[in-house]
Amino acid sequence: MGSRRMGMIERNGFWWPSSDDWCWRVIHQELPDVDRAVSFCRGHAVAIQAGGNVGVWAAHLARTFAHVETAEPMADNYACLQRNVPSNVNHRRACFGAKPGAVAMEAVTGNAGAHYVREGGDTPVITIDAMELHACDLICLDVEGYEPFALQGAEDTIRRFRPVIMFEEKGLSERYFGIPRGACESWVLGLGLGYEVKDRVRKDVILAC
Repeated sequence: MGSRRMGMIERNGFWWPSSDDWCWRVIHQELPDVDRAVSFCRGHAVAIQAGGNVGVWAAHLARTFAHVETAEPMADNYACLQRNVPSNVNHRRACFGAKPGAVAMEAVTGNAGAHYVREGGDTPVITIDAMELHACDLICLDVEGYEPFALQGAEDTIRRFRPVIMFEEKGLSERYFGIPRGACESWVLGLGLGYEVKDRVRKDVILAC
């Protein structure tokens, strides 16, 4: 199975929370979906990826992009992420949201990729715009329904750099926040920047100009 540390286990070359029974089994199967989004990128300077989880996606993107920005709010996931990602990944324990603040996280037993945001708590929320990046070629979001908020906090970045945008759409924003399916897609297309849907892979939507 792999090596163990307190609260962690090594699986398929990555450290995982020992409580995870599901995410480690499937996450590597989704990397071709990320590669599909990357295929539409005109540059490879900076990618933004969240949720960071244990760093599998961020580490994968770091092979193609000079610099990767990621955020992961769950302490056990983040502890693993810190061990898993290379030096060109900048990481923080936080959520990307619409405005600075704080949230709580609802843990889902047995699945390190299914934890979700709820009101209250002291987990930091930062905006993508606040990072004041010098470039942005890709925004890749899988944040269990919090995608509409993360995108709102990235509007200036999107307008400046027109990155390829990939986000998960499986109805969790409606389940957890009352935001209907399709809201992210409509919001991006409504910016009037020339975005169009390039592909739909599994439950992810890829948009590019």
